[in-house]
Amino acid sequence: MATRSTTTGSRSGGSAKTQIVAALKEDHKKAKKAFRDFEKMDPERDPESAQALVERTCAELEVHAELEEQLFYPAAREALKEEDLIDEAEVEHTTVKVLIEQLKGMNPGDPKYAATFKVLGEYINHHVKEEEGEIFPGLTKTGVQWDSVLEQMTTRREELKEEKGLAELEEEEMMGQSDDASTRSSRGARTGSRAAGESRPQASSSKPSKSRGES
Repeated sequence: MATRSTTTGSRSGGSAKTQIVAALKEDHKKAKKAFRDFEKMDPERDPESAQALVERTCAELEVHAELEEQLFYPAAREALKEEDLIDEAEVEHTTVKVLIEQLKGMNPGDPKYAATFKVLGEYINHHVKEEEGEIFPGLTKTGVQWDSVLEQMTTRREELKEEKGLAELEEEEMMGQSDDASTRSSRGARTGSRAAGESRPQASSSKPSKSRGES
């Protein structure tokens, strides 16, 4: 019985670890997309959109960094054979935070605004490459309570999103997407109705001719 319980716990922990890594990778994916989107922008012509993207990206990076530093990295130290990988990641976080603070004190009209955000993107890309290429695959040592870490990270993520105003932004986006879907559905229904009306055969208005036998 003890062996079966241990096996079940191990499988559960493995599943939790997979979920944690997947969530962190999704954060990475969103951040990389944000930096690509910024490349297509012109902060001088559309400063509001540029600033909105920068502010949101910085807030999401802060949430990600805090989750890793407070919960993921301590657990990862126990699961990694090379703990110095975490030391390096934490140093990279420090640099990222410095750049984020610089951006908070700037606006799109600053000549170094775009350059600072692009440099931040370069640090993030390097950081992502090391985490996904070395840290995540290296989480092989057993004994870490990944279920507990997952639960704590999930709860803390929601708290941080509330603090940073990200939860409200996501809710507004979901409502906007729902409205768009309803509009498209309504348009589709109207289009289908018109098409049905156009294709419906018209009743003949002419009277049938009388046969020769009728008077």
